[in-house]
Amino acid sequence: RIDGWLYASLYDNKPYDKFVHELVSGSGASAGFINGIKWRGNVNESQRREMQAAQNVGQVIMGTNLKCASCHDSFVNQWKLADSYALASVFSDKPLELHRCDKPTGKTATVGFIFPQLGTIDAKANRATKMRQLADLIVKPQNGRLSRTVVNRLWAQLMGRGIVASEDDLDQPPFSSDLLDWLASDLVANGYDLKHTLRVICTSR
Repeated sequence: RIDGWLYASLYDNKPYDKFVHELVSGSGASAGFINGIKWRGNVNESQRREMQAAQNVGQVIMGTNLKCASCHDSFVNQWKLADSYALASVFSDKPLELHRCDKPTGKTATVGFIFPQLGTIDAKANRATKMRQLADLIVKPQNGRLSRTVVNRLWAQLMGRGIVASEDDLDQPPFSSDLLDWLASDLVANGYDLKHTLRVICTSR
């Protein structure tokens, strides 16, 4: 359970980049987010704990859905089975074999982030190191996806609808690209202070 860590982080207004880094790197009391659910008995490969971690990072933090691509190439967005397995492999102690619709393919997954233009992850490193490297990539200032996803969620909480209507699909068009970009860059410029962004939205004309 991460309740105590989560409550304290929000209460203390922990900078969002630090908050995300702790979640993704699985350090200390936040480890439950990455460890996921341990199901009883056998589960579909798309529900294994490494894949749960990839799905949660994709949806919650990056605003994109990897669940369909955890079983086969997605029908709803651009992600491929290999993309989901590459991210899931970050959270694995050993190489993962791709399973399509729960059937083994005989292919070994690579290790990587779904946005490789931000950098690479050492496939030979141990799990803890790979997770830290992933967390570093996610919170890089060049990763505008991180700040856009969270300001869109804050806007939706306050206004009832996101700047991008689907909060878990940031590839959809926003009603105002300028507004989304400005709020995201303002969040970064102000130290990833979520209360600052909430204040800006609530006091803006």
